[in-house]
Amino acid sequence: MKKRLFAIALAATMAIATGCGSSSTTSTTAAPATETKAAETTKAAEAGASTETVAAPTASIADVETAAQADIDAAAAENYGFPKGTITWVVPGKAGGGSDLATRYLSEAMTKDLGITNTVTNFDSNTVGHQNVANAKPDGSTIMLATGALNIQWITGNAEVNPKTDLTLIAALDDNGFSALCAPVDAPYNTFDEMIEYAKQNPGKLNAGMPSSGNNTFQFGKLQQAEDIQLNAVEASSESDRLTNLAGGFIDLGFVGIGNAQEYEKAGKLKVLGTMAGDGLTIADYDASLGDQYKTLQEQGHQDLYWNVKHYVYGPAGMDAAQVQKINAAMSVLESDADCNAGLRSVGHIPEWHNVEDSIAIRDAEYAAEVEVGEFLGKKVND
Repeated sequence: MKKRLFAIALAATMAIATGCGSSSTTSTTAAPATETKAAETTKAAEAGASTETVAAPTASIADVETAAQADIDAAAAENYGFPKGTITWVVPGKAGGGSDLATRYLSEAMTKDLGITNTVTNFDSNTVGHQNVANAKPDGSTIMLATGALNIQWITGNAEVNPKTDLTLIAALDDNGFSALCAPVDAPYNTFDEMIEYAKQNPGKLNAGMPSSGNNTFQFGKLQQAEDIQLNAVEASSESDRLTNLAGGFIDLGFVGIGNAQEYEKAGKLKVLGTMAGDGLTIADYDASLGDQYKTLQEQGHQDLYWNVKHYVYGPAGMDAAQVQKINAAMSVLESDADCNAGLRSVGHIPEWHNVEDSIAIRDAEYAAEVEVGEFLGKKVND
């Protein structure tokens, strides 16, 4: 389903952190008892978990493509497909990361717009977070916002959760937006085309910072495949690592969030060569005031250099199809909330909503592209 973009001012992008381990933290947003719809903090269910209050926003609904009103009304009549009690949002990553922030905006809107009490539980390891959802009861009480990392971990054999058989896809939501391809300030190239020419003349000489197997790894894989160049992979799993190593000149290339790229560029710590985004997106979809160096690689004439990365809402395998349709309709209400929409944009996302049928088609197309890159990189274990 074709998305429509809405006019909401952008806020500064927050830094994205990633990590490993299996610890978890939980915070709860309670259903409102008064018109103020204030959030009520409850104790985390897991021993040793920390708890924080998430305040519900109060702004008006934004104009956004949503489910048909009849579908929304039908979902509302049955608690939007959710069981009674507290709903758990699982975040397969540490607090403060992009998926965590997006989930918290959705959590706040769920309280304000749907009146549903919900918790946000973070798992430091995304594989543990994914497995937690796969093991949960398929009654709609546990859902998760996941990215293509879920697919990549299965494709590369680094995790046991098969997204197509061990989980239920509920909705494809916002596009994860723009990744800025950056280089040190003293790199011997100033544009993306100059970098490609340098890489062709010096095969395997440019050090590209990336995780051993993750979204950035596959972005660089597609870049190498499309441009017929060879880069040297250097372990830099977190964005903070890549920013530090770019600023210090220890790596030659790295994908980072567009907000961090702007800050570091202003400080004279790196230079931007372009952005990689979903097929057909332009930098004007994010911020038309940014310079030419922020134009997408497609805008710079490289039509094959795009990377579709959506956020997906999943539940455990075995969920009732009618229930999934109702929860899908609920997601359209959350995405249309003005504060949720602005929050998603503030972390570089393009808010969207897609019905169940379209969501499956979008996920399967993204999955197929990741399998192709996995084969190119020699990392494919599972289809």
